[in-house]
Amino acid sequence: MMNGAMKIVYLLLHDFRFASLRVEDFAFKRFHFSKEYAKRMAQLGHDVKLYIMADDIARKQVVEVEEMEVKAFNVSLQFPPMMRFGNAHNLGVLGEIERDSPDVVHLHNYYLWNFLYTAPWVKRLKLPLVAQFHGTDPIRRVKASIFYPSLRLCDRLLVPIRSEEDFLIRSMRIPANRVWRFPSTGVNTQLFHRTATKEEDPLLLYVGRIPEPSSYRWEKAPQYLLPILRALRKNGVRARLMVVGDGPGLPSLSRDAERLGLRDSVLFLGQLDNERLPELYSRSWVTFVPMHMEDIEPFWGGTLQESLACGTPVIAFNAESPGFRKFGLLVSPRAESAFKLIETALANPARLVSAGDEGLEFIKENCDWNTLAQRLNSLYSSLVK
Repeated sequence: MMNGAMKIVYLLLHDFRFASLRVEDFAFKRFHFSKEYAKRMAQLGHDVKLYIMADDIARKQVVEVEEMEVKAFNVSLQFPPMMRFGNAHNLGVLGEIERDSPDVVHLHNYYLWNFLYTAPWVKRLKLPLVAQFHGTDPIRRVKASIFYPSLRLCDRLLVPIRSEEDFLIRSMRIPANRVWRFPSTGVNTQLFHRTATKEEDPLLLYVGRIPEPSSYRWEKAPQYLLPILRALRKNGVRARLMVVGDGPGLPSLSRDAERLGLRDSVLFLGQLDNERLPELYSRSWVTFVPMHMEDIEPFWGGTLQESLACGTPVIAFNAESPGFRKFGLLVSPRAESAFKLIETALANPARLVSAGDEGLEFIKENCDWNTLAQRLNSLYSSLVK
């Protein structure tokens, strides 16, 4: 390795029950932000390993993926029980960290239950620890109180949204110099850029996993989009919706489209390679990110960033504070309220274009993967004694 090269271990310590994803799919067939983080740092000359959890294996597996090593650990315990996500455990991870003896550990998603003991273990080994926010759930405040000692141990907490930054600093009293605003993922702006003109009639887009119907407050809930589309069309808006992605909720979403009389207005494209997405983003008038957001914050989420990188504004849900924002629109998830605001937005395409243009410039300047890799490289170097 080159001079200044570091040994970096990334931890993605949840399984993929929620996405029906196998180790082979994760390693070789699907894009995942954690692999991109690891790959980018490996390309800078570092020795990089990515640990993941998997419920489709009986023992640890190690696979070489491009310039890095992926270590998949079987799930030996699920606690607390009866949860769909975030409760996977395998204490073998701790010993593996000690054996690999990295210079720095970067943990994705500090609201996973295994963070409670993983952070103290890493610090027991006297290793720098960076932990990153990738979402939360209805019991965030309870978790944060329980996890408080572990949060205090982190050398840096990377957060993409202002509300989480404020929560950690003001409510949890984490020292401000340890909390760093940082995108949750990056964007390959050489791939994701404006490649086509907008459709003549409003084209709406959803890109992402399709879960079973659930609350929009804690994960993407595309089932809310169909009633909104029906309301738009009933009021004379010639809008169509493209749905890109798959998941356990796809069959029910397809049935709902039939039931609501939207068979000819919704196009289900399935899972697509990233190379096909820029054209779809570019042709669309808006991209839906159907979950609760305090604002359209371009540091948050791959789909949001990809859409803005292609010059297309974003619509997300906020029932308490709907309205136009710098990079798009917040609407209620209730169709009877949402469609009026969306109809107004679609009637003013120049305003949408302006929001998309601003988003494109912001992403190019702040969220390109190369920029993020250099910032992380500087951060890790400053933490390694």
